[in-house]
Parts: sequence; C-alpha cells; structure tokens
Amino acid sequence: MFKRIAAAFEFLTIIPLPFKRADSAGQSQIWPVKDIGRSSSVFPIVGLIMGGAYLLCFMLLRHVLSVEVCTVVVIVLGAVITGGLHLDGVSDTFDALAAKRTPAQRLLIMKSGSAGPIGVSAIVLTVLLKYALLKGLLLNPQLSSAFVLLSCPAAGRFAATAAMFTGKSAKAEGLGWIFIEHTGVKEFMTAAGTMFLITTLLNLYLNSGSVLCVSLQSVMIIIIISAAAKFSGAFFLRRFGGLTGDTMGAFIEGAELMFLIYLTITTGGHICRRGFI
Repeated sequence: MFKRIAAAFEFLTIIPLPFKRADSAGQSQIWPVKDIGRSSSVFPIVGLIMGGAYLLCFMLLRHVLSVEVCTVVVIVLGAVITGGLHLDGVSDTFDALAAKRTPAQRLLIMKSGSAGPIGVSAIVLTVLLKYALLKGLLLNPQLSSAFVLLSCPAAGRFAATAAMFTGKSAKAEGLGWIFIEHTGVKEFMTAAGTMFLITTLLNLYLNSGSVLCVSLQSVMIIIIISAAAKFSGAFFLRRFGGLTGDTMGAFIEGAELMFLIYLTITTGGHICRRGFI
C-alpha cells in the first residue's frame, strides 16, 4: 500500500518524495511496473491529501483575504502541485480535437506541446468555470468549505482511475499504457470504495447529514463519474484511438468541474436538509 501511494504521488503530482527508495549507491530507483500500474487504486487518497493542502491554505488566508482571492490562490496551488500538467492536457486535447485530421495525426498534434488558440481558450474557460463554481460553494452556508476542498480533488483523481479501468490506451507503450493495463476490477473497486468513504465520512462529520442520504449521494457521485469516464473513453477512442496522458489530464479537470457543478445544483436546490451533497 505504501509503495502504491508513493507511486501515485509520483504520477499525479510534482511533490518530491523524501522517502523514495534508493539503491546501495544512493540513486533513486523507479518503482516496479506492477506497483506503478496498480497505484491507481489509491488515487483518491492522493486527491484527499491534495485537498488537505487546499484546506490549510484556505484556512490560513481566509481571515486576511477575501473569499475571491482565496479561491484564486487555491486554484493556483492545485496547478503548482500538479506542475500544470492537467491544464496542459486540457490545452493539448482541445487543440487536437479542433484539428480535422486522422487519429494518428491528432496524436502528433497533441505530442507537439505547442498551444493553439483553441487550447488556450479551453484553459481560460476551465479556470474561470472552476473559479466561479468553487467561490460559490465556499460562500454557500448549506455546505462546509472543508468538505468541498477535500472531496473535489479526490473526485478528480477517482475519475482518472475510472477512465483507466473503462478506457483503452492509444499507444502500446508509455506510462499511460502501464496504468491502463494494470487497472482492473480490483483497482477500480478499491478506488470506488475509497471515494465512497471519503465523501460519506467527510459529509457526515462536516455537514451533519443523515447516513442514508449522504451514502446514496456518494454512490450517485461514483456512478456519474464512472459513466462520464466510460463515455469519454469511447469518445477519445474514436478521436485519438484511445487515452493518452493529455486526455487523462483533461478528464481529471473535467471531472472536478462536474463534481463542483453537482454540488452547486444539489445544495442550491435544498433537496435535503443540511448535509445533502
């Protein structure tokens, strides 16, 4: 478990790990392929830890800065922790989708790394939408800010696991292929169970909702994300021949937006008493 969490951190963040393995010469070693691939089962845990960083940052700044500024800082922190790779994936994916080319040619466009007007626009719109949704939820008295900040990144990382389980790799090599090849039923169910516990326990503790209500909503979140992963996998299969690292980054960003939209709709409608996700 420890090795899988460490491997997941290496894949999802740029946070240096002081506890990474080293050989007798003091050189860091690459994790075994099996451990790297199966670390998708603990992706939601990495997201939860990232959310802890967001929450700490928000709590430290909330008393001296406005919610608007704190929201921007949290979004920037997320980009820093991930090295901006997910937003880069948004840019590359939309640039490639906009090109009227064959799947193979779209992959080359994605691999080029240059950002076109469509890609830049996609990044701007993604950040603006995340800002608007996150700010509204942080100001919403119906929902705990801690719940939003902790559970949102966990939902995004669970989405990555769901996409790896339901999708197909566009290439028979590389890190993305390793994850997809080793993400089976066990890894997906472990990630889904972890996501269920995260959203249910956080909601019960922070929002005092009923056990049945929040449990059903946690299941609903997992179903929605998994369905979106299946649909996205089929879509990317037609456009690119499968999933790539860039499409995974774009889907993580998209899943976080879906989660925030879901929270905005359900809490704004006052469907259930306080604590309803």
